[in-house]
Amino acid sequence: MAQKDTTTTKRPKQVQDAKRDILSRVKLLYTLFILLGIGIAARLLWVQIASPSVRHNARVLNDGILREVMLPAHRGTILTREGEPLALSSFRYHAAIDFASEALQDSDEETLHRNVDSLARMLAMHFNQSDAARHGYKYISADEYKREFLRLTAAGRDRSRQIFPRAVTTDEWNMIRRNFPILNDNMGIVCGTRRTDERIYPSGDLAKQLIGVLPDSTKADKIRFGTGVERAYDDDLAGQHGLSVEQRIAHGFWTRIEDSRNRMAEDGCNVVTTLDGGLQKMATERLREELEKEHASFGVAMVMEVATGNMLCLVNLSSGKERGTNYREDVFNHAFSTAMCPGSTFKLASAMALLEIGGCDVNTIVSIPKSSQKVGDKLVVDSHRIDNEDGKAMDSVTMRDGFAHSSNIYFAKAVYDRFKDEPERYTRFLEGLLFNDHVGLQNFGEVKANLPRPGTAEWKRNGSIGLTLPQLAYGYIIELPPIHTLTFFNGVANNGRMVAPRLIDRIERNGEVVERPPVITLREKMCSSKTLAGLRECLSAASADNRTAYKFRGLPVEFGCKTGTAQIWGSFISESEADKRSMSDGMNPSQDKYYLGSVVTMFPMDNPKYTVMVCVAKQQTGSHPNYYGINLSGPTARSIMDYIYANDPTLHAHVEVPEEPYAARSIKAGNGKAVWMCADRYAADIVEFESEDGIKAKSAEWCKSSIDAEGVATISAVTTADGKVPNVVGMGLSDALYLLESSGLSVTHSGSGRVVSQSIRPGTAISKQGRTIHLTLER
Repeated sequence: MAQKDTTTTKRPKQVQDAKRDILSRVKLLYTLFILLGIGIAARLLWVQIASPSVRHNARVLNDGILREVMLPAHRGTILTREGEPLALSSFRYHAAIDFASEALQDSDEETLHRNVDSLARMLAMHFNQSDAARHGYKYISADEYKREFLRLTAAGRDRSRQIFPRAVTTDEWNMIRRNFPILNDNMGIVCGTRRTDERIYPSGDLAKQLIGVLPDSTKADKIRFGTGVERAYDDDLAGQHGLSVEQRIAHGFWTRIEDSRNRMAEDGCNVVTTLDGGLQKMATERLREELEKEHASFGVAMVMEVATGNMLCLVNLSSGKERGTNYREDVFNHAFSTAMCPGSTFKLASAMALLEIGGCDVNTIVSIPKSSQKVGDKLVVDSHRIDNEDGKAMDSVTMRDGFAHSSNIYFAKAVYDRFKDEPERYTRFLEGLLFNDHVGLQNFGEVKANLPRPGTAEWKRNGSIGLTLPQLAYGYIIELPPIHTLTFFNGVANNGRMVAPRLIDRIERNGEVVERPPVITLREKMCSSKTLAGLRECLSAASADNRTAYKFRGLPVEFGCKTGTAQIWGSFISESEADKRSMSDGMNPSQDKYYLGSVVTMFPMDNPKYTVMVCVAKQQTGSHPNYYGINLSGPTARSIMDYIYANDPTLHAHVEVPEEPYAARSIKAGNGKAVWMCADRYAADIVEFESEDGIKAKSAEWCKSSIDAEGVATISAVTTADGKVPNVVGMGLSDALYLLESSGLSVTHSGSGRVVSQSIRPGTAISKQGRTIHLTLER
């Protein structure tokens, strides 16, 4: 049997195994390459996108080459209506020395010590002790400067260290760069600067409550939101900061490069207020004098232009820690943000309600048999009885007299009798006059007026209708900020059209008006024309009251006014230690005796143009007993009205210019030059006559004239002879006296004007007729 060959059967199997092995290894290698590629790609993505350390290193590298520098915008100026700056921005400079710079590190010790010593002395001399006290920083001596500079230079690690104790002005910085060693680059460039925009107030704290303070959010944990114009118009004032991209070209040297991020700074707009700068200054100083005199807690003075609502004056002064001293504007805005019972100034609103919806007129009579009387559930007291023209106390009083004498009893009885059954009717009328709302100044911190309404918990807390309604009638229970009272009175002055107080006249950029806020009408017609006529009659009567007229006597313009005196029940903002003690446990009116004394005036009364309000809050004490509104606020209101009258020509009488030029009807005889000068100016023409002795009038020492119906003056000489009585008829007294007494006569005279007769005939020899002559003068 033949043997089987196995060689051919084994080879194919070995080949197949080898192929499988090679393919497995190739697959494994490809898999490893793919995984490695995926890992590299993932790492690249991590480095580029997610790695914080890489981002940090890239940013450090980039910042070392490029940087973004903010270009600060210049904040706009706040101005009075005449253009006087109240708040403006000025560039200030902070200087910093790089103590690790090569210029300092490589300098020899003698040069370094000499320059550091000179710089330290000059810094200590410029930033001296008086400057430190004025700007509120700690004074640094020359030795302290020198030790610190040498220490920092020796350390060589502190870079860009600020060396000035305060920022300096542009003029100061220019002077320092010229004269101070090291800072003037005499040792190389080692100094850099940082420029900031600092707010300054050229007039101190004048109108500071209106200006307000800047918003500040530089520190996340201490955000200051700002107040006043600075806050309300921050977007207009701030402008827009610019940006500059710079590249580092050497240590301490950067240059601007072209970049899409670059943009120029856009300066802020100027905001022009409605304030009259001169009036604001005068009112501030006059009110400060009264507050110091009365040791008051705070005072407010305001002037509103009737037709527009423009606030021409807005003063808020508050006492310092010791009452009676250091009255400042920057404590609190009492005009907008302190709501208190207005007192008797509110009687104008009650009078409007009585006239408009209560069926009364100015002659409506209320019985007032004595100075205290129970009205409803409230005992109402008047400060004095009302006398008639004969000086006797009146038992029955009209609204006109009740308003003029500020009778609490009159208004308490009149309001209570007419509205006790439907008090909502009375309060709804008051709400229609915004006595439970704002007057449009919420952005400036205005608080809402608070008028309790019948049926509410607040109304019930004050007691029954018999307690609440009589008090509301004469200005208690309700709480108003002073600006609300002024706005209401201004509406009455403006023929019933109540306009919102207007604080901003316009917004300007580069001298062009960007925006002009409109006059906002709050109520088109507060009441009927008949009611307005009655209110004006009451206001005029109040200005004629003896106590009021005494403070305003001699004022050359007719005005209407109302005074108010109210006890203060609530608290108010004050820095006075005495006020804080009184308010610490709650104000007790009968014990603490705090009062708000007010005066509101409008003038001229026939067509009011201005409304003035002054109010003063103070504690009645033994050393300072005044508390009535006319005594506390009257003097300041009078000064304000005098100032306005003196500076507003429209309030003065005007001399009408005749259609035809004026021609004199006669000219006094007298000195020849004077007669000719008058004739030349006032006569239509001049005719000269010679005297009988041939003297020409043009060259005569004494002349007389006559003027015909056509205005032609005929001038002739007055002859005088020694020893004879001259003719002085037609002369004024001064010329006649001179001429007669020069002739040796004694003169008596009667009347005024020009001489119409003389007792001794002209030409008479003086020696024959005595030496006394009598002259009769007439106009």
